[in-house]
Amino acid sequence: MKRNFWGFFLLLISGSSYIFSETPDNRVFPSGNIQLCTYIAAHPLNPDFMAGTANTDVYQGGYTTGAYITSDGGVTWSGTNAIRTAQNNIISTVGDASVTIDKNGVIIIPYIAPPLVSGQKNFRLGVSRSTNSGSSWTPTYFVQGVDTADKILCATDDVPSSPYYGRSYIVYSEKRGVFMSYTTNSGETWSVSARVSPPQNHGRVGASIVTGNAGEVFVTWPYIFGSVKYIGFAKSLDGGNTWTANDYAVPVVPSPNDFRFNFNLVKLNGLPVIAIDKSGGVNNGKLYIVCNQGLSSLSPSLDDYDVVLYTSVNSGTTWSDASLIHQSVPGITRHQFFPNISVDKNGGVNISYYDNRNTPTNDSTEIYISRSEDGGNTFQDILISDHKFKLTQLSATDRFFANPPYIGTYFGITSAGSKVHTLWFDNSTGKYQAWHSFIETVPEALVKIIPQGLYNPASDMLSKKDSVKIFLRSSNPPYHKLDSSIGILDSISFTGKFIFENITDGQYYIEAIHKNSVITWSSSYITYNTSNGFTYDFSDSQGKAYGENQIQLNNAPVRYAFYTGDVNRDGSVDLPDLQMVEEDLMNFQIGNFITDINGDNIVDNADLTFVENNSVNFVYIQTP
Repeated sequence: MKRNFWGFFLLLISGSSYIFSETPDNRVFPSGNIQLCTYIAAHPLNPDFMAGTANTDVYQGGYTTGAYITSDGGVTWSGTNAIRTAQNNIISTVGDASVTIDKNGVIIIPYIAPPLVSGQKNFRLGVSRSTNSGSSWTPTYFVQGVDTADKILCATDDVPSSPYYGRSYIVYSEKRGVFMSYTTNSGETWSVSARVSPPQNHGRVGASIVTGNAGEVFVTWPYIFGSVKYIGFAKSLDGGNTWTANDYAVPVVPSPNDFRFNFNLVKLNGLPVIAIDKSGGVNNGKLYIVCNQGLSSLSPSLDDYDVVLYTSVNSGTTWSDASLIHQSVPGITRHQFFPNISVDKNGGVNISYYDNRNTPTNDSTEIYISRSEDGGNTFQDILISDHKFKLTQLSATDRFFANPPYIGTYFGITSAGSKVHTLWFDNSTGKYQAWHSFIETVPEALVKIIPQGLYNPASDMLSKKDSVKIFLRSSNPPYHKLDSSIGILDSISFTGKFIFENITDGQYYIEAIHKNSVITWSSSYITYNTSNGFTYDFSDSQGKAYGENQIQLNNAPVRYAFYTGDVNRDGSVDLPDLQMVEEDLMNFQIGNFITDINGDNIVDNADLTFVENNSVNFVYIQTP
């Protein structure tokens, strides 16, 4: 499906990245079938390749699984509302499909499979896989040792240095507890189902799973046993063969009805979901659990439907108290639900959820992502859908499992390259359909520059903040301009922050342009990285400028500055520049004039002196 280009918006947030979301209203596979409980996964080695799933009703009542594929980062999608074998036979499923893609590019979809005997409710755990990018799927592989499968999620070990790299896992709930199975051969065969949770046969419906940096596997679940309400936690250090587990890992105050509540007569939830930082950054290995939480003196929630976050820096041995992740107003009830979480390659924590904060009547909803770039300490809310929708019960002809209030359990979020993708479902077209949107994170480049005229040696500061434009040029002749950005130099740190949206990893010359300074190039090319940007300091060495084209202004600390006085921007400080300053001086110009060299908002002899000195010294631009 081609994107409906309604434009794009840009949003600057605190931290180290610039976030922008483009064309969020992309319906991935428009059809006459319902698409509910959507999920999404990205290829570990190809961020443009992703697969999504949905529970669909190709068989009346909701007994099929849709699979939707993109190979261009979500710009276009293809797929089916019912996965089929190579012989074009529909694979019978009974909901709760999720998806992962392993290191070999094999798409793995686990789901609830029909019971052995029609009419019984002992649903099994089935898996189908595709080795041809979703063109066809293998017949159902029935995992052995399953009693009655429910709420199925999956994950793959995507860390090349892990001893279990490429192993994929399925976790699910049944009446005995939380169980799992794994594959070591891209889903051809699966291990016999094994218990993850403690041995008591208690219901723990809603398990979640993630893999770690060193092959660890972490699983969470809601533990509701009478008045006891916790998030359970388990981990395996040997590829899922043995587990340590604790039902009482995280005390919670869940929303009414234990993570479930009703809204517009629809059954909704906020089950706990786990994620991990595998960025290699300052929060590498940090675990995150997100869920809904209710109003209580023991909770940061401001009403019964808020989304909260728990974190662990010691592999789940201990957990932080809950923190509220989104904006909320005390005394005003707003609903946030279906939370999910993904940590991107830069360590950004991205939490997606449905939210009706912008609807005073409380009945219509939008999609938000709350994003943190400091390990979950602070968050910025980002609206990523461009339309509202009113979730309602399914119609008589669309009832899923003959249950009008049931519309699903989750919606999907994944990180791929510099993008964070969501695959959600809404009924804005009159029928529940799958929609896709993304945000993109672009790292900042930090460049330190001192314009000669603005520097005060006594205070070691600039007289004011001022703007600079940076061009990134090719590192090879003829040094084409490839991208540009404008930043504001801080008066104390001399540093500007610059965002480059149109370049890839590579080597570039910096060309820095300040309004009345001589254009200055970096002495050599810098290396730009789309994960970390770059840092460059012109001020600490004369040799940082091409041709050493800077002037030393201070000894302790040592400061080098761009020559100022090129008022007419012709590449040299000379007579025409002097004439422009003299003219404004004679006219007693006051304000932010280009001839105000020292930034005091007055054109006077002090400004003229800078231009005269640099003119006498034949200062001009120097380039490769």
